[in-house]
Amino acid sequence: MDGLPIRTILNNGVLSSTNAMPLKNLTSDNSFSNNRNLFQNAYQPPVNYAVKQQTKSFFQRSTGALPHGYMVDGPKSAFQKKWIGGNRDASQTAMRRRMNTTGASMMTTGDQSFKNPSDNNPRIEALARVRGGGSSVPPKVSQKNVIPYVNPTIDPNTYFRIISAGWSANNINLAGSTASGQAPGFYTYTPTKQTAIATTSSGTFVRSYNVLTINRTTGETTSSRFDVFGTTGRDAALTAYLNGLTDSVIVVIATFDEPRNATPNNYLPSSLIAAVQLCGGSSDFGSVTGTPSGILQYRSAYVLVGIPGIGTGNGIQRYKGTSAPSGDATAVIDLRFSVVNGEYTYISG
Repeated sequence: MDGLPIRTILNNGVLSSTNAMPLKNLTSDNSFSNNRNLFQNAYQPPVNYAVKQQTKSFFQRSTGALPHGYMVDGPKSAFQKKWIGGNRDASQTAMRRRMNTTGASMMTTGDQSFKNPSDNNPRIEALARVRGGGSSVPPKVSQKNVIPYVNPTIDPNTYFRIISAGWSANNINLAGSTASGQAPGFYTYTPTKQTAIATTSSGTFVRSYNVLTINRTTGETTSSRFDVFGTTGRDAALTAYLNGLTDSVIVVIATFDEPRNATPNNYLPSSLIAAVQLCGGSSDFGSVTGTPSGILQYRSAYVLVGIPGIGTGNGIQRYKGTSAPSGDATAVIDLRFSVVNGEYTYISG
């Protein structure tokens, strides 16, 4: 760092120098430093009485044997004077012992600290504060009594209209159904306006399977077409498309003309059936030949509204069709539903 020295020791709560005073927190008092000052002022180095005195001793008071000011010369042991007087009550004794203990311990060299250097609790507590700093009560708890937010990009007064029809119904009785005057397709409707997203009249709603996705956040729609009856490989493409969707969208599947596969034997592959069921289709969804073993008959009508991953039978499913040789002349579905806050609600059909 530009040649500057790098600090490698940041723990000033533990010091090892002589007379060191480690860092104190805001709640600490000055008792340690005061006791150390008292100790230093009153400190008397210990006397080793085994060592003979090498200098003269001078008596400043007279005794019966020695006059005042008498000089004593020669080797002798140091005199130990008997202490007389002073305060020796309990508080003074406790203060003196505290002073001696604090001063003696802090006049040494080695690790000194006002905390336990081996205490692991501060590290654990600091780590818990860091890890818990970003936590919050989940919205499903904190917002359970709050009125749900309505996404302004999706008008709650708008609903979607899905019209599905078999070939015979489209050519014979569509005008007499609830979809009178409407081509099979996807529509949005407000109290004042109906808008076509994809219809047979516009060429974007084709034979077999038509898929509409509605973004649950923005309301943006996309439509795709899969003619599994007339084009080889489109059943696999539809399977891959459905399996690639996520629960960020609402998926709508609508058929027109013929919902079954051309080969082999009009059966849909099991992988496609599983993909539709994963989006909410019923357990009896499938194609049939001869004796009915599923709900898809020749030139029948089928609509599913679900969410990718919602599971078998959990979507809104409608089916119309019989085993008539030329198709069911009444095979028309006119389904309506609304989308509010990313969730669909059945209206009619």
